[in-house]
Amino acid sequence: MSTITFVFLILASPVRDGSAWSITPMPSMAVCQQVLADVRSHAGSWSDDFPRAPAGSYCKEVKQ
Repeated sequence: MSTITFVFLILASPVRDGSAWSITPMPSMAVCQQVLADVRSHAGSWSDDFPRAPAGSYCKEVKQ
């Protein structure tokens, strides 16, 4: 049986009465880390619609 690996970019930010989650599939860990670095580099400079990356942002690898 072969192992299947999934990689997800997870952005979790605190909001009133809980948290907001964005879970996005990525093709590889390297791509995920590049996207996360790009999101973090903007540091809130995009606009109010695109705030800086939340502290709970990370790449997660899941093997099945």
